[in-house]
Amino acid sequence: MAIEQQRLQPHPHQGTANTRDDRKQRWFSLSLFGILCLIVFMQIYLGILLLEQSEIHEWLLGEWFINYQGGFVRRGFIGELLWQISHWLAFDIVKLTIISQIITLSIFAVLVYLLIYQVEVSPSTFILLFSPAFLLFMIFTWPHLGVRKEILFGILLCLQLLVLRKSALPLIIVPLLISIGTILIILSHEMLVLYLPYLLIATVSYEQGFGRLSRMTSLALLPTIIITGLIIRTPQVHPTTINAICASLQTTMPRDCLEQGELIGAIAFLGATTQQGIQFTRSYTTTETTIVYLITGLLSIVPIIVTITTYRLWQHLSRNTLAFIGGLWGLSLLATVPLFIVAADYGRFINIHVTCTTLILAQLIYTRRAVLPPTLRNNTTLWIGSILFIVSWQLPMWLMFATYERAFPWLALFGWNK
Repeated sequence: MAIEQQRLQPHPHQGTANTRDDRKQRWFSLSLFGILCLIVFMQIYLGILLLEQSEIHEWLLGEWFINYQGGFVRRGFIGELLWQISHWLAFDIVKLTIISQIITLSIFAVLVYLLIYQVEVSPSTFILLFSPAFLLFMIFTWPHLGVRKEILFGILLCLQLLVLRKSALPLIIVPLLISIGTILIILSHEMLVLYLPYLLIATVSYEQGFGRLSRMTSLALLPTIIITGLIIRTPQVHPTTINAICASLQTTMPRDCLEQGELIGAIAFLGATTQQGIQFTRSYTTTETTIVYLITGLLSIVPIIVTITTYRLWQHLSRNTLAFIGGLWGLSLLATVPLFIVAADYGRFINIHVTCTTLILAQLIYTRRAVLPPTLRNNTTLWIGSILFIVSWQLPMWLMFATYERAFPWLALFGWNK
């Protein structure tokens, strides 16, 4: 009942006069809108560049080309759907994939904006929402990141959080949405099963405990977990299956289809063993990459810790709720540790954690009407420190790019040049 009363109250930034805080709020909303538009426009430009290439990119597009034309394989649902649509419409699959990526990214951008544009503006929320490990990660890693399949999980989490805001909607919608959505997402990339606890964190924080909705959501996740187990237990992808996938693309083939036997693309990696993945990751691991990711990984969680601390978000939740949230968050973190052993996309793995946590924290700040005292919200020193924090580092996408110069561009000012 208390939650419903809180939700019925007007937001502190709605219907107020033209105060200093209102001007900051409008500036924040415009900045957020500008960044999201920039991300979408950059993807459109990347799509144009990909169309002009004589060779199909083995990662930016290859990950979306995996299909079931050689039999069932992991990560093949999206590719099969695109393949069927391209043949039904007699439309080039490369163009269809690029358009689909742009549409998917645009949907994510709209949902993120709807979720966080009214969050209170303060130095804490500024570094949280403009962290190099959150939205800016897509800009700093351009053009190497592109649109990867984890964006589907981001869309699902945003939809879940927005539905939870609309108390008039039947809550049964959430478990149904999660059950269907997670199955489709796992069929597109089984790695994302490791981030499922965030969907439960959203419901636990909403109910302030492991209530009826959280239990229903747990049951809704069971089919996805079972399907993931079956996917993981399927036999290793045979080279003939990979050949069939490549052949289904006809004359449009990425480099790993043209240079078969080489682990140089998403399709070729379907046939890789765990040991090959470990060896591949080790080949790019150095003392420098280790130090870079230790530092940038710690910097990635600084905005999260600062936001939780300054807003004292634990005061809005019961002890049981905090225990459930902490356990689920720790479970997801521990579950993703093996990814850092078998795959080199460290920045992507960190970004998914940061994105999910940031969206949930933004939801908590908004729904609990959490506000900072004006002395902290308008402190000039804190604002300058927040800006310096954001511009002082970047989160590299994967091991190959994890250099001091890329992660800390300001080092060039001190004559750092390897």
